This record gives sequence, C-alpha cells and structure tokens, in this order.
Amino acid sequence: MEVLPQLGLVVLLIAINAFFAAAEIALVSSDPTRLEVMAKAGSRRARQALKLSRDSTRFLATIQIGITLAAFFTSAAAAVELSLPLANALKPLLGPFAKNAAFFAVTVVVSLVSLIFGELTPKRLALRHAESVALFTVMPIAWLGKLASPLVHLLTSATNTILGWVGGNAHDNEETRISLDEIRALIEAAREGGTLGEQERRMIMGVVGLSRLTARAVMVPRVRMQAISVNTSLAEAYNIAAQNAHTRLPVYDQDIDHIQGVLHVKDLVWPQTEAGPYLSDGGPTPNVRELMRPVRFVPEYKRASDILREMQKGRLHLVVVTDEYGGTAGLITLEDLLEEIVGEIRDEYDAEEEAEFLRLGPHKGIFNVRASLSRVNNELGSDLPRDQAATLAGLFLAEFNQLPTSGDRLQIESVELLVLEDGQRVRVTYTPPTTTAEMVTSDSPQQSD
Repeated sequence: MEVLPQLGLVVLLIAINAFFAAAEIALVSSDPTRLEVMAKAGSRRARQALKLSRDSTRFLATIQIGITLAAFFTSAAAAVELSLPLANALKPLLGPFAKNAAFFAVTVVVSLVSLIFGELTPKRLALRHAESVALFTVMPIAWLGKLASPLVHLLTSATNTILGWVGGNAHDNEETRISLDEIRALIEAAREGGTLGEQERRMIMGVVGLSRLTARAVMVPRVRMQAISVNTSLAEAYNIAAQNAHTRLPVYDQDIDHIQGVLHVKDLVWPQTEAGPYLSDGGPTPNVRELMRPVRFVPEYKRASDILREMQKGRLHLVVVTDEYGGTAGLITLEDLLEEIVGEIRDEYDAEEEAEFLRLGPHKGIFNVRASLSRVNNELGSDLPRDQAATLAGLFLAEFNQLPTSGDRLQIESVELLVLEDGQRVRVTYTPPTTTAEMVTSDSPQQSD
C-alpha cells in the first residue's frame, strides 16, 4: 500500500495537465460573440476570457508553462516513485534487468494514461462545451499568468523575436480570419436551421459574393449599350432616352471606344436660364458636348465591391468599363450592382425584359440566351460561375467555342442548360442541394395506417 500516495500524486499531476489542455482548447475555440453577450450581462469571467483570447501570445505562454510543468513532474514522479517498487517486484524474474524494465514499463503506461486522460479526453470535452469550460478555467489561468509574469514575458519576447527572424508578424494578435467559403457555409447552415429565409440568404450571399465578381461579370456589354454621339441634337437625345427609359446616356466622339462623358436627361428639361428649359421653344440650344458631365472609367477586372464603394464615394450612378486596350467593354449602373445583392429590380419599363423569362417552376425556367447569369441565379436560386462568362450565351461560347445552337446541352454542377429549337432560348433547370431537414424526413420510416 506504500505505492498509493505516489500513485495519487501522478493522478493529480495528470489532472492538472488535463485542466490546462482543456483551458487551451476552450479559450481558443470559444465564440467571441457569445462571450461578449455574457460580458455585457455582467459576467466577470467572460470579460477575462475575452481579454485572454485577444492576447493570444501571452495566453498560450501561460498555458504552456502549466502543461510543461505538469508533464515534467508527472514523468519525474512516475520514474522515481513508481518504477522502484515495480523493479523490486520484477527483480526475482529479471535480475539485473528489472530496474530498466520497470522504468520502461512505467514510462509507457504513464505516457498512455497521460495522453488519454490528460490531453485527448479533456480537449474533446472542451470542444463540445467551449464557453462553459472557458468560464470555468479562465480565472486560474489569469492568476497563473500574473504569478508567472516574468517567465511569461520572457517566453513572449523570445517568441516574438523568433517570429521576426522567420518573417512573421510578432505583434499580430488579431482574431483568426474567416474565409468566404466558411461564411457561405455558415449562411447555408443558418438557412437549413430556419434562422434565415431564402430571400435573406440570397441577399447576404449577394453581399459576400460581390467581392468575387469583376466589372466584366456585372456590366452591360457594349453591344447592348445605348450611347449617343456628341453631334446628336438635344431633341434627338431626349427621344432616345425616353424610348429606352434611360436617365443617363454615355456620349462618344467618333465611335463608342471614345466615350467623352455622360448626358443626364435632367439637364435637358431642367430650367437652366431665365428663358426656360433647353428643349422649350425659344430657349437656348447648346449641343450635347456642353451639357455632358464627366464620366468615370473602371477596368473590366476591377472588383465589383470596389466599384460600388467608388460609386458611393463619388455619388456616381454610371461608370464606363474599359478593356485592356483602352476600348469600351460596357457600362455599369448603380442598379446593376444593387441587383447583385437584392435580386432583379423591375419597374413599368421592364415589360420586354420580363417577356424574356418564363418560369416553369421554383428552380426551372426558360431564358433568352442573352440573359445575364446574375439574373438566372437570382430567379432560380442557383450559383452559376461568372468568372469566364456574364451571360448564358457566354457559357456555351466558353465551353464549345461557338454560340449556342438548337439542342446544345451543358451541365454545370447542379444546373442543366438546354438550348431550345429556336436557338434563342435556354431551358435552365437547377437542382438545389438537399437540406439536413429534408434528409432526416426522407430517411425516416413511413408510418403505416
């Protein structure tokens, strides 16, 4: 029975190791938002946990001191206190080899027990109950950090110095950055759990995805641009704007690759002088060049999110997109960018555009080949890639190196595209992924009458 006190000491040291291991995982994996809520509610432990998690270098140094000391004393106690009684018991069998055999056996057994009960098990429990374990362990960790502050400071300084040598940022204590894919996964999980509706999900995904889109993916291509020459009369410019329901028209000199400015319809009808509006009888008749306003140019591979910020800052409603040669690739309006977030915005002038889409079901419809991939995604809830094409026709062109013809079929992940007989329309069928709730329902046995 003399071995029991020594065995109890080893168990206590393993428990201390488990405490520090659980504290490390719990504080690292805790949800900062939940901790902030608890801190605002008056939880002193939550405030301390937030403080430690934001100073990760000092926190990890403190934890490592505790784990290292616990592991060291566990090994020492086991080697000294437990191997000797075992060696005496094995001496009749192994003779002079009993001491080495006992030391080896005790080391292996204690290492396995320490690994299972001092590392793996507490870390798994801490992952399952991160906030609860963090609140339970945070105060002792904070006290140890204060008691061992000279050693913690030494370890922190050494770590920062080494990080500086290898090119790391010695003072980077920012929280782990979340990738866009992780954000998308969280949004999908919230939708499946009922926290977000489908419309909210699309809007959030639109905001998240805006940084991945380029001007080329959201622009109105040059072949669909409505622009006017600097030599166009004001009356003709007004008629063009009215017929096409535009409030702004790009103005070019010689050809569309030489955009000079943008004409605002308001400038044609607003009283500019005492004689009245420019289009009124007897009023002055300046040319388009005198009325046009400066226009902003953006490269076709600039991110859509950056363009939106630029338009907000400059109070712009229209920018012209240029290609790598300086020619005009298309234009982007503020409405184009907003539609990437909230979906299609239609008014009384969009009847023709409405006729270009025929809904066949929640995730199925017929589109004109010129329909933008943005609109298809908004209408059907799909996620067609827009890195190589901006329209349905562009997808077929990228895949087959020719414009779509009758019978062409294309499968892109869970979206099937089929060109109809007239060659001008595409039937798009999207098969959404099965949600967790639907899987549970489909897997549950049917009840018999």
